[in-house]
Amino acid sequence: MSATARVHTGALRSRSATAPRTTPRTTPRTSPTRRTGPVQVRPQLRLVTAPVGTPTRTRRTAAPARRRAPFVVLVVSLLAATALSLLALNTAIAVDSLQASQQRAANAELAQQVERLEQQVTDARTPAQLAAAATAAGLVPAGAAGHVVLGPDGTSVVRGTPVPAPVPGADPAGG
Repeated sequence: MSATARVHTGALRSRSATAPRTTPRTTPRTSPTRRTGPVQVRPQLRLVTAPVGTPTRTRRTAAPARRRAPFVVLVVSLLAATALSLLALNTAIAVDSLQASQQRAANAELAQQVERLEQQVTDARTPAQLAAAATAAGLVPAGAAGHVVLGPDGTSVVRGTPVPAPVPGADPAGG
């Protein structure tokens, strides 16, 4: 232990009668620590009461209520405006969602229509359908064809016997 440490061993006295202490109070350490030297102890806190002749303050309750009223109105109006704007935003989102679902349904219907039209085009390209459409349009099947063959010297030779196509509506056997 150091010789500079002081220990208070006297009876507790009221501080109101004595002058306040200006030097820090130190207490001895009982366990080994890294620091050496006296340890400072904070002075004790005490309750300070008002002197006897001091007038007491009276609280005013009307003034804070008057100052608080505009703030309360502001907060309530902001809350109401926030609630109304959230309601309007939610309604707009619901309307957009409804329009999006209607457009998805219309897209699905149009996709089915495109698929049906593509199937009709595919069916119309078959040889049997082409022949039926040509007959309906008044076309007749071609007969035997003749070919013109050009020789190396510039002469031409007809191979096969060309036959004219039959007249539509006429009897092909009777001529």
